[in-house]
Amino acid sequence: MFELLAGFVCMLGIIFITSANAVGRPTIVADNLPVVQRQGQIAYLNCVVTNVRSPAQVLWIKQTTPTGDPLHISSDETIRVGFVVGGRRKYEVMKYKYDNREIYQLIIQSVTETDAGNYTCQIFLPYDNYKEWPQKEMDLIVFTPPTFKPDNPAEIQAHSGHNITLVCEANGYPLPNITWKRNDRGPLPNGEFQERGSIYTIYGISVTDCGKFMCTADNEVKPPASFTVQLDVTFVPVCIAVQDVVGQGQNQRFNAKLECLVAANPRAEVSWYKKNRATKEREQIQGGDKYNLDEQYSNYSKPFERWYTLAIKTVQRNDYGDYYCVARNKYGENQAKVTLFSSFG
Repeated sequence: MFELLAGFVCMLGIIFITSANAVGRPTIVADNLPVVQRQGQIAYLNCVVTNVRSPAQVLWIKQTTPTGDPLHISSDETIRVGFVVGGRRKYEVMKYKYDNREIYQLIIQSVTETDAGNYTCQIFLPYDNYKEWPQKEMDLIVFTPPTFKPDNPAEIQAHSGHNITLVCEANGYPLPNITWKRNDRGPLPNGEFQERGSIYTIYGISVTDCGKFMCTADNEVKPPASFTVQLDVTFVPVCIAVQDVVGQGQNQRFNAKLECLVAANPRAEVSWYKKNRATKEREQIQGGDKYNLDEQYSNYSKPFERWYTLAIKTVQRNDYGDYYCVARNKYGENQAKVTLFSSFG
């Protein structure tokens, strides 16, 4: 009788074990492909499991974080972190069932570049070794529009003849392409109308290279970003006489006007001199009853150009001779000569 009872119990045990094994081990059954989303939108990460029964739990963990420590986001449908964005929770887990499978969907609101990285869906099995817990990893890729690094210089100064490097670095995903152009749509110093790359070197810079250079970063994630660098070129003054010789009669109450165009950066100090015929020395001219000194600037001129005039009132015989327009700044000086002569025999 005892042997019969024991055999019956043994048979029940076999039936129980067989039934338990039929349920199967908790498993993640679908490959988790990378999820791609644009910044500001909602990301959906799916984890498909089977045979998950209490006390087993489905966990979502973010592996890549600024601190380097994993972020345990959820257990089943319970969110374990209190992050809020726009007045609502950053994370949410929705559970869906179909056939013999369940989907644990991690929803991430208003994704930013900090949300990008590696996420793990893991099944917690309290009676198994941690290393044996089923898990699948997936990547969240967040497309972000270009933004410029704050240390990009907005203005650069260089001396004529030197080399200069313009730098424009941008963030964004995918990594933006950088293009350089002139704001006035003219050619770049190398003769091209655009240059690619975050670093643009100008060799043997000249005065004509002054102006604004626009750097554009574009990774096809709207909107593209633009950044302008003002290039300021310093140089020794350049003096040009509008007329090398000026004729005027004497003792006829006529005035003579001598004109000089000066380009300089930084701005030049301009003086007029007359060569003394007797001593051969130059004597500086001061404004007054005999002379009128004037400086003009036109909206059509370049920012570093000025127009200087010397008006000689009621020309007399001793006014004839050589006059000099002299321009000086800290880098040096230059001059232009104008000769005043009698235009009446």
